[in-house]
Amino acid sequence: MSVQTVIGIDVGGTGTKGGVVEASGRVVHKVTRKTDVTSGTKGVIAVAETLLEWSRESGHDVSSIGIGAAGFVDSASGSITFSPNLTYDDPEIATAIGARFGLPVVVDNDANAAAWGERTFGSARGSDDVVLLTVGTGIGSGLIANGELVRGFTGAGAEMGHTVVQVGGPECTCGLRGCLEQLASGQAIERMAREAATEDPSTLILTFAGSVDAIEGEHVARAAAEYDETALRILRTAGKALGVGLSNAINLFDPEVLVLAGGVIRAGEPYLGPARDQLV
Repeated sequence: MSVQTVIGIDVGGTGTKGGVVEASGRVVHKVTRKTDVTSGTKGVIAVAETLLEWSRESGHDVSSIGIGAAGFVDSASGSITFSPNLTYDDPEIATAIGARFGLPVVVDNDANAAAWGERTFGSARGSDDVVLLTVGTGIGSGLIANGELVRGFTGAGAEMGHTVVQVGGPECTCGLRGCLEQLASGQAIERMAREAATEDPSTLILTFAGSVDAIEGEHVARAAAEYDETALRILRTAGKALGVGLSNAINLFDPEVLVLAGGVIRAGEPYLGPARDQLV
């Protein structure tokens, strides 16, 4: 007897992750592959193929595919309208994936999908007023108000990552300057770390990375764990900016639950402590 499941795929600026999921929310199999920022749709197809093959071999009957895509999404058509951090070789994702595999396909913004998942199965379970920020390569956000996802007129609503928190700040790929994403995300931390390592070659960040060009967020977090002052300063700066963004979200939306997700959160207290201080 086959087991009824669905496939869920999350497309981020760094990694494309997929899972075979039961109705209870239990993920029974996972796949991760590095995102090709020039061909996001091909990456989704590759992950879906791998998961469908595993499902056939293990007796799981996949009924549909859900995709959370980084970028602005027209949820009605399942297409990408704008994506600042990666390119989708075919922006009509729902049509492309549906035609390829012959299954119903639902596409939404990745943070919207994450927010709904947390409300259904996770830390915001049962809450009708939720703000979720995904802090990874960029910063995405999902908002649930009165039990409904807030998408806005064009599908670009509730994008806290592209709210301006520093007038005249670093230029963002969205076209604005001083966006939260350019001050508190993984790419912001890496940019600040490369600048700092150029000025201070003695920092442990450079020791762990090997070269300025090779610096990644994990090197900053690792150096901060060793009490490297340069790394701590960078995470403190990014954390304060995140706290400003969170304060704005709280004041705008008055959520019952505020959820933080994404790889940068693993930097821990050197990053989250300064953010929390902005909320007091």
